[in-house]
Amino acid sequence: MGRERLIEVMNDLVAVEIAAVTEYQQHAYLSEDSKLIDLLEDFSMDEMSHIEWCSREVVRLGGVPTVLPKEIKPVEKTAEALIRRDIEVEADAMRRLKEYIKVAEEEGERSIVKLLREIHDDEATHYDLLSRLLNPPKNALGRIKGSIDIGAGLILTGLFWLYFWLGPWFVFYESDPRWAHNFAFPLTLIVIGVACKGQKLSTDLVAVFTAFMIIPTEAGIVSGTSSTYIAVAALLVMLLLLIVEAGRRQELLFLTHRWRRWFKKHLLIFAFLFLMHMSFIFFFTRMFEPEVMGVNLPSEPPWVPEHWATASYNLLVIPFGLLGMAERFRGTLRRRITISKLGYWWSLMIIIIGVAVAIIAEASARARLMYAVPLIAAVAVLAVSLTAHKKG
Repeated sequence: MGRERLIEVMNDLVAVEIAAVTEYQQHAYLSEDSKLIDLLEDFSMDEMSHIEWCSREVVRLGGVPTVLPKEIKPVEKTAEALIRRDIEVEADAMRRLKEYIKVAEEEGERSIVKLLREIHDDEATHYDLLSRLLNPPKNALGRIKGSIDIGAGLILTGLFWLYFWLGPWFVFYESDPRWAHNFAFPLTLIVIGVACKGQKLSTDLVAVFTAFMIIPTEAGIVSGTSSTYIAVAALLVMLLLLIVEAGRRQELLFLTHRWRRWFKKHLLIFAFLFLMHMSFIFFFTRMFEPEVMGVNLPSEPPWVPEHWATASYNLLVIPFGLLGMAERFRGTLRRRITISKLGYWWSLMIIIIGVAVAIIAEASARARLMYAVPLIAAVAVLAVSLTAHKKG
């Protein structure tokens, strides 16, 4: 009797999820906002995963998965009406899931309880994101919370990096122009961050090209000065593209649906992969054979204290790049945190650890005091971000 009850419950959830997939796809077709289209299609993919997981549990329990959806309600073609309906769907799904979890607990099916809780976390994430679209936060903390993502993390990391090389470390560039790559790389981070925020094919292409330049620059094939000019030009082109794209119903680069989805999913993956080459080349080439690239790059042995900050950054940027690539494939982790947000917190750790290591490695008390300013600023950003995340 218990198995039959669970089969009924799981099949009911499958029917709910089939309807959700259908409605999300329909609403994506009806929407004229490219960002909303991408979001709804991502949610649809989540719901399809739920169908697969629950259907497999039905089969394991000895039942036959249903293929019939729950009721699908008609909706007006306005963006507000589409989002309101999707919020209703998610609220109904969460209500049902709480009931289903109780049934699974009563039947002692721990694996199903765990699965249903994970699905509930997905639906809650969808609900929160849709609610914020419909009712954007009006207070400062709410707006800050809405801006916490991997794009903001990239921009912050780039700005802090630029601060050091336009400020206390500028003397190193004056004495040796080969340090110019430290202007190109933070600008590249900012370009990728802006592309993450912009979510346009045109800006993604610019980000990929700019990120690719990390490889020849870090390998010493292209000078840091040339790479900096390219990064500045790329940032200006990107800002111009965002101005042109603003208010357009159709993106500047319009491809067939299949190709558009592929490029939207994969272009920034390449950008993050190129970003990780900064670390790979640093540790596997510049670390052991600096003379190979000595024409365009100075030696930076990580065992020398003055280069500890650089070494720590290159070490931490590897998981950062992996988070960036993972975010393109899977928007949410379980437990209602997005990979994009996790990338933001990781970027703050990169900044704080990097500055702290620079302070530890510095012998001069005056220099340590100078580095304390950006460290305090980074910790303050972290504190404000945490407050916004909890209360915003």
